[in-house]
Amino acid sequence: MKVNDANLLESGFSSIDIQKIKNNTENYGGSVGDTIQDLANRFVIAIFVVAGCLVVFVLLVLFGSAESLFAGSVGLLCGIAVAIFVQPPVLAYKSWRYRRINRS
Repeated sequence: MKVNDANLLESGFSSIDIQKIKNNTENYGGSVGDTIQDLANRFVIAIFVVAGCLVVFVLLVLFGSAESLFAGSVGLLCGIAVAIFVQPPVLAYKSWRYRRINRS
């Protein structure tokens, strides 16, 4: 994916966000386009994990006992927190949005 700073700025990235992405690519290798792609994929995975946790919670509400509902809710909240904060959520969302708009 061909990515330049002007396109990133137009799509909602701040100059600080762009600098973070460039620092990441300098430290770990790759290109800015690869980093945008990876962040977008992480966002999609996080959405699926959160949706899966919500489905399990609904099943707990419908079929679980009070004890399993409480314990399961705490566990699912921890799982959601890990899924969201293991990657930078704002950068991942912006990357997903950029990739969705610029599918070239």
